[in-house]
Amino acid sequence: MLGWRSPLNTHRRLVVAGLGLAALVAAVSPATAQTAPSLGAAQSYAVLGGAAVTNTGPTVVTGDLGVSPGSAVTGFPPGVVTSGTIHAADASAASAQSAVTTAYNNLASQPCTQDLTGQDLGGLTLTPGVYCFSVGAQLTGTVTLNALGNPAAVFVFKIGSTLTTASGSSVVVINGGVQSPCGVFWQVGSSATLGSSTSLVGNILALTSITLTAGASVTGRALARNGAVTLDASAVNAAACIAGGPGCPPIVLSPATLPNGTVGVAYSHTIVGSGGAAPYTFTVTSGTLPAGLTLTTGGVVAGTPTAPGNSTVTIRGTDANGCFTEITVTLVIAAGPVCPPITLLPATLPNGTTAVAYSQTIVGSGGTGPYTFAVTSGTLPAGLTLTTAGVVAGTPTAAGSSTATIRGTDANGCFLDITVTLVIVSGPACPPITLTPATLPNGTTAVAYSQTIVGSGGTGPYTFTVTSGALPAGLTLTTAGLLAGTPTAAASYTFTIRGTDANGCFADIPLTLVVTTAVPTLPQVGLLLLGAGLTALGYARLRRRARAA
Repeated sequence: MLGWRSPLNTHRRLVVAGLGLAALVAAVSPATAQTAPSLGAAQSYAVLGGAAVTNTGPTVVTGDLGVSPGSAVTGFPPGVVTSGTIHAADASAASAQSAVTTAYNNLASQPCTQDLTGQDLGGLTLTPGVYCFSVGAQLTGTVTLNALGNPAAVFVFKIGSTLTTASGSSVVVINGGVQSPCGVFWQVGSSATLGSSTSLVGNILALTSITLTAGASVTGRALARNGAVTLDASAVNAAACIAGGPGCPPIVLSPATLPNGTVGVAYSHTIVGSGGAAPYTFTVTSGTLPAGLTLTTGGVVAGTPTAPGNSTVTIRGTDANGCFTEITVTLVIAAGPVCPPITLLPATLPNGTTAVAYSQTIVGSGGTGPYTFAVTSGTLPAGLTLTTAGVVAGTPTAAGSSTATIRGTDANGCFLDITVTLVIVSGPACPPITLTPATLPNGTTAVAYSQTIVGSGGTGPYTFTVTSGALPAGLTLTTAGLLAGTPTAAASYTFTIRGTDANGCFADIPLTLVVTTAVPTLPQVGLLLLGAGLTALGYARLRRRARAA
């Protein structure tokens, strides 16, 4: 019958058509196994070299620029770095290189969804995937990357050796978003060379070097692991990728504004981050904080403002994965209270003498007490210190002249500095001093002991101290030199006694004192025997009475 078709044949045709359509879709749209690696500590970098970064002409780099383990950065200026900092062989650049290595290896391990070896990228339109070249890759003209409406689309190009672009070539992302360039990765097995006026999109991670010839630009990053990054009137702009790159959550820094400060009044305020992975580190990326204030890596803005005015700064908070955000704040410092004229007295300090105790109090007036004192420059003579209450005291140990600036600050933070010169003269020459006796008589436990140490040859009176060792248990030494007490333990004791005369001159004498155990005397022995005899006699009588009974 004409026009009749077997249901079985119809089903077969549908299956064949479905398989053909599936094959066509697979050829156009590779499987989406691709993932964007975290750039970690390299997140803020637009340019990173392993050996050097060199530039010719008016290059503009937007983001951090660094080099590690090399240290050479040349050509800046005329090149400029905006929204970032130059890091030459510092800890930040070293951490960034480590992160690039990790990301490079991650890209290298991703399975290919399409092999483009031998094909020129120019003229192709590609969808998200992992595209592989077993050798070098060439771009002549324009390659179009269709994100298919996904702003987080990822394109990975795994290139076995070199990436080379012809002059005027370009990479264009369509149907994506403002951050679409952040999801394009060029993993280059050796070096990348962009021809003049090339406009490339994405992150170049090259094992060796990256060269941007005259007028070439990268919307993304140029990250070379081992070699140099060479720029020539180029532009590398990572701004769209820095704060919200692949894998980075939205980070919030708070507070968004900082409270005002006052000149002469201690200031402290902490900035905290949220939304990312703690801990956060904080830096000032543009502008300067008010004079007297600093920002710690922990986010604490602190110090004592020294001048009134307004300061606008940009502060960056970076999380543990290298993701970050920035806030721009204006900090207003108001003028402090008008300070009255403060006076510190005495304006000069009396001379001192070596080995002679010194004490002089500095007092403040004119402001609001109490005052605190500190040495702000110079040093006091050896052996002397200044207390916060203004007392210069101690015992000078060396002759000479010392100049120091002493600041007295009142309760309102108003202060005055005075510069003083303190002269220390040599004390009188010390005569030979003798301490006697040179040896000490023995002592006995439980028997009172007394021996006086005397000094001669110097100027009395003398004072005595034990400078090393220990006296026998139960004995003490007075400052007048009397060694006395009742020993409690038998032993041989060695110690050193110092005798100091009225001028500070002294002598030391090492002594040994032997303490023995007390031995009973003859009367004591007789009493013991008598007691024993009486006890024995009484016992004998008791036994006789017991027998008689």
